[in-house]
Amino acid sequence: MDIRVSGAYSAYNVPPARGKHAVNRSNVEHTRSASDSVSISSQASDYQVARRAIQNTPDVRADFVSRIKEQIAAGTYNVSASDVAARIFHG
Repeated sequence: MDIRVSGAYSAYNVPPARGKHAVNRSNVEHTRSASDSVSISSQASDYQVARRAIQNTPDVRADFVSRIKEQIAAGTYNVSASDVAARIFHG
């Protein structure tokens, strides 16, 4: 089955391409001479700074963990019930 569509280019007022990789050179040269700029909002900039800080922060604070392990091993690690309750309810 052979289906042919004709007049599609004229419907959108676009000239048909000539050859497999036809390029309108006047548009290309115009694009090259124009300068582009990007503007980032202060909120987006703050987000990027925060994201980099999070990515560079280790998931585990090794110094804190080793200190707690030493206290547990020595039998000196004590946590009050009110401290635990405060952390549960207030984060």
